[in-house]
Amino acid sequence: VASWQGLDPETKALSAKVKEGGSTGSNRTGQYIVTANGDMVYVYKTKVDGEKQGEPLACFRSPTSVYTVSCHGTKVVVGCQDGQVLFLEAPLLSAGSGESTT
Repeated sequence: VASWQGLDPETKALSAKVKEGGSTGSNRTGQYIVTANGDMVYVYKTKVDGEKQGEPLACFRSPTSVYTVSCHGTKVVVGCQDGQVLFLEAPLLSAGSGESTT
């Protein structure tokens, strides 16, 4: 269980966005898109037009169904339907990462 006190300001801001129901479904960072389906979070590479390309490059299982997902750079914050918030680090997102878009 992560402590809110140990989080950097950027991750705290993402967490607040997730708690408020910020980004549902999917979120893009650089050339990658992070999506959620049920209790799974997937990372895909994107095509030039922003559509996901091929099979997922990474996946994470949430303890309960995912309500919202938000990302910036290599940080992915997942809000669960039961109120839990997960903080994930996805180093593969660092290549070509940029501002996230909704």
